[in-house]
Amino acid sequence: MALPCGLADSQQVGVTVAQCTMEPHMLEACVREVLNEQAPRVMAVLEPLRLTITNFPSPHQNLDVLVPNFPADETKGFHKVPFQPTVYIEQSDFREVPDKGYKRLAPGQPVGLRHAGYVVAVQNIIKDTSGRVQELEVICTKSEAAEKPKAFIHWVSDPLVCEVRQYEQLFLHKNPEDPTEVPGGFLSDVNPNSLCVIEEALVDRSVREAKSFDKFQFERLGYFSVDPDSTDTKLVFNRTVTLKEDPGKV
Repeated sequence: MALPCGLADSQQVGVTVAQCTMEPHMLEACVREVLNEQAPRVMAVLEPLRLTITNFPSPHQNLDVLVPNFPADETKGFHKVPFQPTVYIEQSDFREVPDKGYKRLAPGQPVGLRHAGYVVAVQNIIKDTSGRVQELEVICTKSEAAEKPKAFIHWVSDPLVCEVRQYEQLFLHKNPEDPTEVPGGFLSDVNPNSLCVIEEALVDRSVREAKSFDKFQFERLGYFSVDPDSTDTKLVFNRTVTLKEDPGKV
C-alpha cells in the first residue's frame, strides 16, 4: 500500500513504541480519510464497454464537460473531460437481463452519465458471434428533460489507455504465522489473487501529465497512485485502497 503523507494519527491507528500488530481495516480507514481530502477525483473504466450515442447533440463538434476536482468543495477547481459520440462504461454497469433491485443501465432502464448532464437509454445491443455484448447503441436526453434515473455511472470518452494494478490482502488468514491457523506455514497462506493487473484500463485525459506517486480518486472505484513504472506512453496506477471497507476483511 502506498501510504499518503499526513497519515500518522498514531492514537487512532494504535501505533506505539512497543512491538504491536495493527488491524488492516483500521489503517485503511485512516488512509481513506486522508485521501478523501487530498486526492482529486477523475473517471476511469477498468473493464470497458463501448457506447455509441446515435443522437449525439453535436455530431460534428466535440464537447467538453467540466468535472470538479473535489465535488464537496468546488473552489478547488475543475478539469475538462471530452464528451464525444463514443463513450465507455464499466461492463458491470450494464445488464441485458437485470436482477431485481438492479439500478444501472439495462433495456428499458436509462441511467445518468455523471457530470455530463445527460441520461442515456439502450437502443440496440450489439454482440459478437459468441453472444457476448460488444457494444451498445444508446440515445441521450438532457437531464432536465428526462425522468430522473435510478443511478448515475462514471464513464470516459477519448480516454488514455493505462495499466491498473489492484492489490488485495497478501495472506488468506489474519495470523498467517500462527500454526494453529496455518499448519503449513505462512508461505502456504499466500493469497494467489493478491494482485490483479488490468493492462488496458481507460482513464480520462486530465491525468496525462501526472507524475510518480500522484494520487487520485477514481470515481466509484477507489484511490490510486501513479507507479514509477509509468512511461511517457502509458501510465501505471496502483490501487491504494477501495472506497469502502470490505466487510469480509474485518
